[in-house]
Amino acid sequence: MNERVSSPTPTEAPSTPRFYGLRTAPDDRPRFFQHLTEKWGDVVRWRFLFDVYVLNHPDDVKRVLSAPPERFTKGTTDYRILSLSLGRGLVTSDGPLWAHQRKLMQPMFHNRSINPFDEPINRLTSAMAARWAGLSATDTLFMEREMAQLTFEVVGTTLFGADIKQHAADIAEVLESINVSTQEVRSFLLLMLPWLPLPHTRRFNRALKKLDDIVFGLINARRASGERHDDILDRLLEARDEDSGEGMDEQQIRDEVVTLLLAGHETSSNALAWTFWLLSQHRDVEARLVAELNAVLDGRPAASSDLAQLPYLKQVVQESMRLLPPVWAVARLTHQDEVFQGYRVPAGAYLTIPIFAIHRHPEYWPDPERFDPERFSPHRTEPRHSYSYIPFSAGPRTCIGASMAMLEIQLVIANLLPKFRMEVAPGARIETAAKVTLTPKYGMPMRLTPRAAAQP
Repeated sequence: MNERVSSPTPTEAPSTPRFYGLRTAPDDRPRFFQHLTEKWGDVVRWRFLFDVYVLNHPDDVKRVLSAPPERFTKGTTDYRILSLSLGRGLVTSDGPLWAHQRKLMQPMFHNRSINPFDEPINRLTSAMAARWAGLSATDTLFMEREMAQLTFEVVGTTLFGADIKQHAADIAEVLESINVSTQEVRSFLLLMLPWLPLPHTRRFNRALKKLDDIVFGLINARRASGERHDDILDRLLEARDEDSGEGMDEQQIRDEVVTLLLAGHETSSNALAWTFWLLSQHRDVEARLVAELNAVLDGRPAASSDLAQLPYLKQVVQESMRLLPPVWAVARLTHQDEVFQGYRVPAGAYLTIPIFAIHRHPEYWPDPERFDPERFSPHRTEPRHSYSYIPFSAGPRTCIGASMAMLEIQLVIANLLPKFRMEVAPGARIETAAKVTLTPKYGMPMRLTPRAAAQP
């Protein structure tokens, strides 16, 4: 890797040839960004259809993610495409609207607010385990689909309580239709030429209308009923600005609900699927984790209060999300000239923060491709930059649902892993696909063996 320039006079960033990676970049964008940083250094101008500045050093990442929101904004094509379905929820909004919404919603995701959700998480996971118990040793299930179904049920229940039941199948189908990849040509056409009567555009618009009808119907029914369910929808309806006393209007509640539905289940489901796959490939780590779970829980599901006594469980999840972060990159636009590592970056530049590559930065992660949960042991003393590990982003815009996601992921693993030994089905190809999140490209077919019958 090139040494970082420390000259007081800014120079032009190292640049790729024009259209570099035309054939290879679309196949594996996370690895491609990693390749760029290994070849050109921690600041690279990737000259493709338009210039993209890749920032791979934690110092620069910290400056971007901790800056005032008007300095580096989310006005990129990626976020504009996401906003077609998410509206102006926390993931896509910027500036004063984002700051206002974040302040309103933050109390909903404090630990004291989310810890009681351990009951529905465990109930839904136990129901899945009961269904799995009826499988034979030769039955194959697709782990990414199983985890997507489970995490959707969890987020739907915590958002809407029992109201979700009659709409769950429809919402799941619709979310799949509107969850467009920001990397596909048809997504750009949807954004730039929404009036073109293309089949994909028509399907997207029909699905979006169906979702809006369901969500607005649930919001209005809850308001009209006057009932309280102690779910997140209640909290959204009751949230009030401390100065004006005003709450959110229906459109803003809709945008936050859809954001939580889509972002809340997809990131957790991928994190779970990848963690189960990594454990199936590292039986020593799996054995140690199962031993910890059995010693502390003795066969019962974990409550939120148990997690402090399960340190290795958290380390496994953290290391899994280091190697395979569900959100593999984030983007920003600059609104003034900047200097990163001595390199000039102009106002209006498109910045990419490649989380996948940062999690492998050799200055902070020795032997970075190795799956080693001990990296996160509290006894490890090597210094590590606070922005070298950012699976939930970082700074003021750290994912508001990070604690909820960690709670859910750990509880699901604690429930399922002591009951089942998982292995990849023979002949399966497990590769990554970089969509909005990092997903298994060809699925994740696995077979299960009950622990009581599994070989040690």
